[in-house]
Amino acid sequence: MAPESRATAAADRSPLVDPHEISQLHSLELVARVVVDGFLRGVHRSPYRGSSVEFAENRPYVPGDEIARIDWRAYGKTDRLYLREFEDETNLRMTLLVDASASMGFASAGTSKLRYACCLAAALGHLLFRQLDAVGLMAFREDLTRRVPPRASRAHLDGVLGELEKLTPAGRTDLGLVLRKAVEAITGRGLVVLFSDLLDDPTSILRGLARLRTARSDVVVFHLLDPAEREFPYTTWTVFRDAESPGERLRADARWLRRAYLDGLHDHIERLRRGCHASHIDYQLVDTSTPFDVALSRFLTARRKRGVR
Repeated sequence: MAPESRATAAADRSPLVDPHEISQLHSLELVARVVVDGFLRGVHRSPYRGSSVEFAENRPYVPGDEIARIDWRAYGKTDRLYLREFEDETNLRMTLLVDASASMGFASAGTSKLRYACCLAAALGHLLFRQLDAVGLMAFREDLTRRVPPRASRAHLDGVLGELEKLTPAGRTDLGLVLRKAVEAITGRGLVVLFSDLLDDPTSILRGLARLRTARSDVVVFHLLDPAEREFPYTTWTVFRDAESPGERLRADARWLRRAYLDGLHDHIERLRRGCHASHIDYQLVDTSTPFDVALSRFLTARRKRGVR
């Protein structure tokens, strides 16, 4: 349940750091470029460049560069010469699986979970496109609502970003059903990245994720929560409403609810975390105040530790 009144938050950070400021940019294509360019600049400043990042980056060929480093695969697709900065023989196929149910519309400080999910998904898609991998999309509520099969082209990525732009929060969540449908709909092996608040029965979620993991080569989960959902900062009598059942409201003294709520949330998160670990699924708990480059870095670092790309 979510409080009817929104909490206010002071955010006096650079627009290149503050996820709320970035998410307000007029297009996801711009969001993706800002996030990825900033992320890669940070990588370039690192003394560990090339060892902590699994995704490749190409730069334009300049006369005098080593011909052996020319990426001929990129030339065949773009008709332009690029040099490989890192190893990039992957042919990865990634499907972005994005929750657009009503609960994803909650925002205590201006940026909803759905907008955060779309921005992070756009950045990840843009990052893979830079190494010419294939990107696809599935959006869902109670069932799959949009499907764009993975392809590796600029026009196709623009189509994926356009579909993300259209998403609005509505309807209920049935993650168990959605994950079963995803197993049937995704052809071939690849990477599936789920963006959701996972506000559903954990048994059903974990069963569906395990089935998806068995059918596909790799699964990553971004468990997205609003800071207010993680901290429960309410201290007075408050009216709570169920975002996916608008008629259901509860008026209660938040002070008495806080301990039970936080204990229940902790148990829910730990059950999901342990279940994902048991199924060899990358689980990332992220709240919507986390800078996008930090979320990307955590994801890539976790995958490097597991020895996957």
